[in-house]
Amino acid sequence: MPEIHSTAQAVQDALVKAVAEGACRRYEGPYLENLRSVLAQSLYQQHVRLCCSGTFGVELAIRSLRLASEDEVLLAGYDFPGNLRAIQDAGVAARLCDVAPDTWIPTVSQLEQAVGQKTKALIVSHLHGALAPMSSICDWANQRGIVVVEDACQAHGATIDGKPAGSWGHLGVLSFGGSKLIAAGRGGAVVTNHAQFAQRMTVFCERGNDAFALSELQAAAILPQYQYLSRDHAQRSKATRDLITMLSQFEWLHIARISQVEQSAFYKLGFILRDSLLHSPRVQRFVSETSEKASEVTMTSVRPWVLQWLNARNIEIGVGFRGFVHRSASRCRRTVPLDNSKIASQATLVLHHSHLMDPETGRSSVDQVVAAFKTIDQEIAT
Repeated sequence: MPEIHSTAQAVQDALVKAVAEGACRRYEGPYLENLRSVLAQSLYQQHVRLCCSGTFGVELAIRSLRLASEDEVLLAGYDFPGNLRAIQDAGVAARLCDVAPDTWIPTVSQLEQAVGQKTKALIVSHLHGALAPMSSICDWANQRGIVVVEDACQAHGATIDGKPAGSWGHLGVLSFGGSKLIAAGRGGAVVTNHAQFAQRMTVFCERGNDAFALSELQAAAILPQYQYLSRDHAQRSKATRDLITMLSQFEWLHIARISQVEQSAFYKLGFILRDSLLHSPRVQRFVSETSEKASEVTMTSVRPWVLQWLNARNIEIGVGFRGFVHRSASRCRRTVPLDNSKIASQATLVLHHSHLMDPETGRSSVDQVVAAFKTIDQEIAT
């Protein structure tokens, strides 16, 4: 493979070539076929359904199960909001479980506490750099006859026990959204080794033609990114190790359990703010200046100050998901407390992968991130 300065340059070159070949005027062609082949080989899957987005991919996976309206899909109380919507749009019920403490994903313990007699499927997501324990989850699900939909939209290039993320479940879902590690503006894929699921997805999507398709140009943009994924992954992993080491000095900032950085993929690196932050005089002054109820200092009122401080220093960081703790019973079934999910929804920060490796230059801005966090630490000490 010829050396290219950046992945972005490789994508640009591929698109110029694809346009010259007339790819923008084809519904189907060699780029889509090559992409299916790459995904099938890299994820050890026989069937690949390319589609318009990862969000739709989750819905398509659920639809392929042909569940009855009274059936349930188990979902963590902290997860991407589109996954709850996908369950509802597929015409079945969502049943919520909690996540494990200090992270954003459930373990078998949380699943076992929440599972019901009508639970037929499970969506498990890899989030914010943390990977779900897929071996134990799949063993548990298989014993109960529950179908696993593995949402690997944030985990391109990650491996779990040597096996690629997205290849563990009965169905795996990927995203090629504009902010992802492998991006084409929009797009997604569902992979499976089950022919019946694959056929049902085809039947649902084919309406004269593929109504939810990925285009030849999108495939042309995606393919070179897979060629450089290992190189880029190694750079992001190194930057993440450095960042975790340097940020571990701050007691008010918790970095969730990431057992082996080299195996994770960091679309976004997650942090959880600790309650000790609430007692800082500087933080309490901020709350008193911005809140009508200054006496009620909560993480919900404190997190905006942290974000404001970091964003002002050009750190691309945001909040995590809102979660489903406050969703009504008419939208999802809840039979267990969701205490950890509530903490995750209120206290999570997510750092964008551009700080781990700029797609244009291949360099990280770890030192800039650490310097910004140090200024917060100095502020809350005063």
